[in-house]
Amino acid sequence: MNEKKYEITNIAHPHYPWLHRIRALRDVREDVHAGDLGGFVQSEENLSQEGQCWIAGNAVAAEEAYVYGNAILWDQACARGCAAISGPSRIGGNAIIEDYAIITAGYVHGNVHISGNAKLFANSVTGGIPVVMEGATVYGELGGEIEVRETAVILPGVTIDNPTSDVLHIGPDDIAIERKFKRESPALTPPPGFQPKQKTSVKKRHRGEER
Repeated sequence: MNEKKYEITNIAHPHYPWLHRIRALRDVREDVHAGDLGGFVQSEENLSQEGQCWIAGNAVAAEEAYVYGNAILWDQACARGCAAISGPSRIGGNAIIEDYAIITAGYVHGNVHISGNAKLFANSVTGGIPVVMEGATVYGELGGEIEVRETAVILPGVTIDNPTSDVLHIGPDDIAIERKFKRESPALTPPPGFQPKQKTSVKKRHRGEER
């Protein structure tokens, strides 16, 4: 069995005394070193002992929620219910990940709710990940370069998977596309290794010169 990377201390949560702070037993990631205190868990079933996943600040993982891979929770973020958070996911602010939500890639911050059977994931073509912030709520599925902001709601059963490098901005009353700067230029890019042919100069002959 691999060496444990954290232990559960006797430091109880001020409002939920069945939750306790964690303490790193070894260096976990660049900003988490042996002896550092982390956030709160209900049991070791909430945070994997493997990988670089971590719960920082006053963030909480409770009930059947599970944080693993390289995911991180910080600030006042809360994972509860049967939520699963993994991959390069970053959850901060006062975000709540709950119910059966699954996040394998995404950036979530603010007073956000990721609920129901919601899914956040990286697009298989571009590798882009969704961003959910401010007061947005997601019940559907989001993948790729998508930014959901303000009080926008992604309803259950809705799937938006953006396979392009352009960013899809979703607000409460509008949807906008942010095209990457290089795509706005009408100029074409030559293929790798292309070398233009040198022009051959032709000397003009004057009348009376021998051919």
